[in-house]
Amino acid sequence: MPEVMSEAIPEAFDPQPAADILLAAYGEGRQFAELPEAVRPRTMAEGYDVQDRLVAALGAETAGWKLAIGSHRGKRGSGVGRSIAGRVLRNRLHGEGAELRMPHAGAVTIEFEIAYVIARDIAPDAPAVPAAEVVGETRAAFELVLSRYFDRRAVGWPSFAADNSAFQALVLGPVFATGDLAEVGRSLVVEVDGVERVRAVTGEDETDPLAALTDLMAVARERGLTIPAGSIASTGTLSVPFDLTGPGRITARFLGQSLGFTLLPV
Repeated sequence: MPEVMSEAIPEAFDPQPAADILLAAYGEGRQFAELPEAVRPRTMAEGYDVQDRLVAALGAETAGWKLAIGSHRGKRGSGVGRSIAGRVLRNRLHGEGAELRMPHAGAVTIEFEIAYVIARDIAPDAPAVPAAEVVGETRAAFELVLSRYFDRRAVGWPSFAADNSAFQALVLGPVFATGDLAEVGRSLVVEVDGVERVRAVTGEDETDPLAALTDLMAVARERGLTIPAGSIASTGTLSVPFDLTGPGRITARFLGQSLGFTLLPV
């Protein structure tokens, strides 16, 4: 009788070792190339498992979520098919005029975004509703993206998610009417030290803020997470992203309003 070969059962993924490595990088203010292969998440679910452990270990309250890779081109090219979520940490949430110092001299990516404030609790087992129905406020925001990896795109999207989707800080700005969203994009100018640097993304690089919020609601449902009323959901870049490696005053001008903050020397 031929011998029956049994298939090896893959070991269950333990997110703690990867979370510990990322936590140490946070604490030391440093970057590294990638997680060791033995502890590296292989799927988006495993990446989010690491993120859960990392955020818990950081001990900061979650003020909301940020979305990444949400443009039409990004979703198609990533293979994930939707935006990738990270937590907005309360101690890294700032207002107009904030003065921020980065943990090291690596380039920080600046993105002007649309941030929604959620009007009511969204339970993971509640019937799905259109994203527009849960929006309480629409606000301008800047996200500062600074990964613990030297190259956040080279490590793969599960590792990117593990690193809290490269979140560093969010600067929350004024409220405007949701119906003005298209005009925000048309009027947007982002300056560095008073000199125009970028305007809004266009075409395949555009992010649909409500579609990004829909992606967040889907991730939360799969993860069994409630999105509480009052949470912030920053939906991905509306401006052409750019990197800054030194100090400067960053200002967005749109709809006759402005939002600004200052990066201080490291």
